[in-house]
Amino acid sequence: MKTVLAYDLGASSGRLVAQGFDGEKLEMTEIHRFTNKPVYENGHYYWDYDHLIRELNAGINKVNFQAESLGIDTWGVDFGLLGQNGALVSKPFSYRDTYTEPYVHQATNSIPAYELFQQTGNEISAINTLFQLMAIQSHYPHYLEKTAQILMTPNLLMHALSGVAMNEFTISSTSQLVNANKQWDEKIQNTFFNKTLPFAPIEMPHQIVGNLIANKNIKMALVPGHDTACALYALPIQKANAIFMSIGTWGLIGKEMDAPITKIEAFQEGFTNEGTSEGHYRFQKNAMGFWILQKLREEWKQQGLHFTYEQEMHEMTKAKAFQTFFDPDDAAFFNPTSMTEAIKDYCSKTNQQAPETAGAQIRCFIESLALKFAYSLKQIEIITQSATSEIYIGGGGTQNAKLCQFIANATQKTVFTGPAEVSSIGNGLSQLRALGEIHTIEEGRQLVANSFNMMEYEPQQISEWKAATEKFQRLLHN
Repeated sequence: MKTVLAYDLGASSGRLVAQGFDGEKLEMTEIHRFTNKPVYENGHYYWDYDHLIRELNAGINKVNFQAESLGIDTWGVDFGLLGQNGALVSKPFSYRDTYTEPYVHQATNSIPAYELFQQTGNEISAINTLFQLMAIQSHYPHYLEKTAQILMTPNLLMHALSGVAMNEFTISSTSQLVNANKQWDEKIQNTFFNKTLPFAPIEMPHQIVGNLIANKNIKMALVPGHDTACALYALPIQKANAIFMSIGTWGLIGKEMDAPITKIEAFQEGFTNEGTSEGHYRFQKNAMGFWILQKLREEWKQQGLHFTYEQEMHEMTKAKAFQTFFDPDDAAFFNPTSMTEAIKDYCSKTNQQAPETAGAQIRCFIESLALKFAYSLKQIEIITQSATSEIYIGGGGTQNAKLCQFIANATQKTVFTGPAEVSSIGNGLSQLRALGEIHTIEEGRQLVANSFNMMEYEPQQISEWKAATEKFQRLLHN
């Protein structure tokens, strides 16, 4: 039995998972889990780096068995600035900080938005690394003056544990600073910073790059640094033309492609191209996931309402179907002071009755999310000029059976759900590949299919959902 350790950090929680491989199947054991959320200090949202490092070490200290290696994956776009001494110049900023927004307009005055999209394949979004660095240059130029190396978040944490400094391809591809040659784009850097910035070089995943400082017996593996790339690696997709989804705090929907799609329709509809574990691309929509529900839960707790998942679903069934819809990707829901008030304001502007009970809010959210995924799926089929009959979903969203059924209903496609911890599994598969235990993505996906139960959802209530789809699309286009 070979055992590897996967650190999978999302934008709301992190976990350390041990993945055992006996030559035929995988076994997963959770070792450590912790919360992760931005902290607000001095007018900005930061990641609590010291907290993350403490939790990473706490998890490693719980490992009382032989482990071959460790890999780290995280959310996209964020990064750390290291000084000459290898210490952070500043706490890492969080993409939730909206101070980057003015720099999108500033950037597209220098390089037209569509040209920037064609050059990088990335959707023009204020959260992207490029605009974060422009904001830092404007507000805190001394930070960049002191910076000796820039590392994307999973590689920043990898450096803290191993001393190894390099950036991995999939996480770097979320930055709006990487070109089709899979290199940091010098033209973009010189345009906006009048110099090239000290990014650590980009390397491809599935390789052993060092050892842990605290435990030399555990190797440091470079895995796909972006959690969505890890998730896609582990989804047991059987059809080449299938749609994939990864649903957690964020919801991602897309399709595997050999090369980026940068046609004008993709740009206009807000699609992006990000790297896969194989050096190819995910043509996808970066959409809202459970963030809205997470914020609602925080407000319910403040009101003394504490729901289990089962209670949430019970409350939802008491609410009428298809009463109110909202666009989950509307900017109003990105980081409001009150999610309840944001929903009320949206409903007021769209002449709808706001959901008044927790159950009605839950139904409104889940229906709207499913309908928006269906809308994005149709766009993917049009832009790629290829239809699909199957959807594969991974991530925590797979545990919400209602959402999975609603997605099947809204898309009129068969939905297969993989393991909830699919990002952790993809992280572990990459390590097994680096160790020579497996050799291809197909071999890894078959392992997942052999090791974990899949759920299948067929479309139901087709006429009702077709009517809801028409109503939802009118809302989007008003």
